[in-house]
Formats: sequence, C-alpha cells, structure tokens
Amino acid sequence: MAITKTPVLEHGQTLETRCECGQLIAKVCEQGLELKCKRCKRIVVIPFSSIEGWETAST
Repeated sequence: MAITKTPVLEHGQTLETRCECGQLIAKVCEQGLELKCKRCKRIVVIPFSSIEGWETAST
C-alpha cells in the first residue's frame, strides 16, 4: 500500500488536477480534497483524515 503525505500548503494555496481536456477534476486545499458534483454543481470537501491511508504532515 502506498502512503501519500499531505502537501504542505500555505494559506489560500491550492493544487489542481485537470483532465487532458482542461476540465477540473479535483483540488487539494487546506481542508482536504475538494470535488465538484457534475450534476448539481455543489462543492464537497473530503477531509484528509477520512481518506484511508492518507497521512497528514507533521509541522
């Protein structure tokens, strides 16, 4: 099992993942992984602590 460390983000900084077509897939923000529903356009944030195998970086 691969363990991914949480990227250290400064206040307001986000990391985006986009498809080859340019469509935004997800953002990594301070609160967790941010996803947008294609149907209703709501934004859902999945906290890093609820993602199995995701460790938070110690500061």
